[in-house]
Amino acid sequence: HPERSEGSLYVPESKILHSVQDDIGVSRCHFVLKGFLLILVILIAQPSWAHEMRPALLTIKQVAGEQSDSATYQAVFKQPQVQGRFLNLSIVTNCDSTLVNAKTNSSALEETFSLSCAGPLASIEIAGLERTLIDTMITVEDLSGSTKNYLVNGREPKVSIAGETSTPVYLVLGVEHLFFGIDHVLFVLLLLYLVNGWGNLVKVVTSFTVAHSITLALSAFNVVSVSQAPVEALIALSIVLLAAEALRGEGSLVHRKPWLITFAFGLLHGLGFAGALAEIGLPQASAAMALFLFNVGIEIGQLSIIAAAQTLTFAVTRTGQQLT
Repeated sequence: HPERSEGSLYVPESKILHSVQDDIGVSRCHFVLKGFLLILVILIAQPSWAHEMRPALLTIKQVAGEQSDSATYQAVFKQPQVQGRFLNLSIVTNCDSTLVNAKTNSSALEETFSLSCAGPLASIEIAGLERTLIDTMITVEDLSGSTKNYLVNGREPKVSIAGETSTPVYLVLGVEHLFFGIDHVLFVLLLLYLVNGWGNLVKVVTSFTVAHSITLALSAFNVVSVSQAPVEALIALSIVLLAAEALRGEGSLVHRKPWLITFAFGLLHGLGFAGALAEIGLPQASAAMALFLFNVGIEIGQLSIIAAAQTLTFAVTRTGQQLT
């Protein structure tokens, strides 16, 4: 070793070499992980993944009678069209049911029934739901205008009205919309791919949240009205643009001003969220609370995806450090 002057700091060459190897190993792990995420984005961006699971909607409104005596209800059941066909779902209750009207459009079958009950409405079951992956949102309104909301699925297609409390269905629907809206999942994954550092990640998440909350609220309360077809096309374009930015590398606009780009795209995605919410509808008596819960559900879904991706990144990085 060369002679060292007094007071100088000496670092053994073996330690320097080991540190460099650690850095190379970590960088390689980040590269492999990011490459894996980009390939995943490309694979699940196929048309077969693009369909979002929209819920069936059942609204039951009491129109005559007392809850403890005989009662008459009007039921409107709207079930979505999935891959070009209707789901053949039916309503089963403790009441006599008469079909009043049925109509179809390009996306849903809407049936109206009259329910005559000898006693109170006690239970509701969606027959055939176990064959599907969708949920059914049930809203029951009594003569006073008070409403209760329930969510049933293929695992539990039946709900007892007397024994169950109202559930925060809009919160659940917000989470599910984020998870099953593959375009939104792709967008979040691409942001994680492009953004480095916790500071930038906080800015990006905050700007996206603020932006989509603005347009979601404006659209939900009919301040802004935009056709969903161009919105969905532009959301798909935003994913393509982010993927192109990922290929450009560190000099891209997203790397320089990530929060600004995310805010602009967040406004667009908020309109997409609003389109899904419009199909479900908001309860007139508690529209603001339902909108708030739906938005919170979206945030829970978004943060869950971020947490899972960051956990995967940390695990791969630690594994790479141990192997080098």
